[in-house]
Order: sequence, then C-alpha cells, then structure tokens
Amino acid sequence: MSTILVTGGCGFIGSHIVGELVDRGDTTVVVDDLSMGTRDNLNPNAVFYHGDIADRDFLRKVFEQHSFDVVIHQAAKINTSVLTEQPLVDVWTSVVGTINLIELCLEHNVARLVYASSVAVYGRVETLPVSENVTPRPIYSYSIAKLCAEQYLEFYAKTHGLKYHALRYANVYGPRQPIYGEVGVIAIFTERVVNGQELNIYGDGEHIRDYIYVQNVVEATLRSLEVEGNLVLNVGCGVPVTVNRLFEILQSCSGRMLEVAYKPERVGELGKFYCDISRLKAHLHWRPKISLEEGIFKTVQYYERKRDHGS
Repeated sequence: MSTILVTGGCGFIGSHIVGELVDRGDTTVVVDDLSMGTRDNLNPNAVFYHGDIADRDFLRKVFEQHSFDVVIHQAAKINTSVLTEQPLVDVWTSVVGTINLIELCLEHNVARLVYASSVAVYGRVETLPVSENVTPRPIYSYSIAKLCAEQYLEFYAKTHGLKYHALRYANVYGPRQPIYGEVGVIAIFTERVVNGQELNIYGDGEHIRDYIYVQNVVEATLRSLEVEGNLVLNVGCGVPVTVNRLFEILQSCSGRMLEVAYKPERVGELGKFYCDISRLKAHLHWRPKISLEEGIFKTVQYYERKRDHGS
C-alpha cells in the first residue's frame, strides 16, 4: 500500500485513476481546483484538497500533511478551440504547476512523478504511426505547454535526480468525459446519439485518430508505477480509426439509424494521426485490453444511464 497524490483527481481521467487506487487499498489524496473536474467525480474514500497546483504555498501545505510515495499529475486546462487559446492559462497550469510539483517531490523525497502529457505535442506529422523518436513540433498553446513541462521533467532528472514518466495520452474517451465545445468527438457523438440528435462530421470524415478507452489509460498509468527509469511513452491503441468508422460503430452499438451532416473542415484540424505503441508494450509489458467497439458500447451505456437519471 502506498500514499499517492493525484492532481486533477476530480477530472475525467484523474477520477478513474483515483477510483482504481482506492479500490486496491492505496491512501489516495486528490488536489483539484474544480475548474475542469467536478465534486460529483470525487471518490468519497479519497482525501480532498481544493486548490490550484500553481499556488506553491497551498501545495506545500498538502505535501506537509502527507508522506507521498508517488505523484500522478493529471491536472490540466482543456482548450475548446484553436481560436480561443489562452497561453498564460496553459503556462500557469502545465508549466508553473508542474515545476511546483517537481520541486516539492524532490524536497519531500517522493519516489516518482508520473506526468499526463499528450500526443498533441507532436503537432502535424508526415509519417505514421508516430513513435516517441519523432521530434515534437506542437502547434497549439496547450501542447506547447505540455512539451515544455516534459522538458522541465528531463531537466530536473538530469540536474537533481528526479524520477519520472511522461505518458503521452492519445484520444482518451469513456464515462465522465466532459464536453467542451467540440472537444471529445466520441463523447459528443454518444450524447447526441442517446438524445436522438443529428451528428456533425467535419470534412469528409476520413481524418484518422488513435482512440483509447479510459480504463486502458488507467491500467497503463498504474502499470508505469512498477517500472524503473525515466520513460516517455505513447499511450494509445496504435490503431488508426476514422470518424466515419466511429459513426458506424455508434450506429451498431445504439441499434439506431443515425442522421449525420457533413460540414466544412474546421480551422486548425491536425489531419491524420495514430501512435506507434511498441515502446509502451516493451517497457510496460502491457497492451490495451478494451477494444474500440467494447469501449464505445460502455460509453453509450453510461450516457443512457445519465439520460435516464436526468443528469
């Protein structure tokens, strides 16, 4: 049993990680400013501190109250559109907040920091699948800040002996995923399906992404705690999936004939992307277990229950 801090533990992915840690008996502490997460996602068996990780004084008090073995850093701000980016907000959370965590981990002898990064750091790519050897060229503020945080992890590892893993999550989906504008196509599609609404597909629907179910991400994240070294890993399924294919699976899972409207391409579209996960499989001796079809089915069930309960 360990004592583990999860930042962003009231958010989409973070809350699932917290649930798994609590279930396996770890003392689990959550820090969240509730700007992205909600109290509804808070596990009742976790210790909760409401505050901002970029606030060093607040965060120091949390570290002084506990003796953490591991920190799992999930806190981040989500951009809803390339047209409404907020670089200072991204830097405040992903860079300043991460440096605070790093320095407090070193000060309090925390064994490892696991950082939730993103495949968005790669930007637009020319060769698929994308391995960790590809030089990141982020084009959005969110991903620039994510990469900057990764570079600070590497800096502190070299200069101060920090132990860390940076996990570059692909397109994560599943229960509790919030909908911000057009972020999270599976969540958007699923909510529209259960409410009998038309689905919008931008462009020709042939853009490729790498979608991974949230429970797969939880397993990979916790599996990384057992692995030594400082690793940067893609966490995806390594399978290219088009938006048109998502539509077909949703139609099959829902048992409905769905209406779809094809609309003009959106500004800032990244095009085609999927991960090379050979390093993930080699280092963690693990691969995603829940398929896209099963994951979407579970997600549809979640949204149907949510609709039936009026929430």
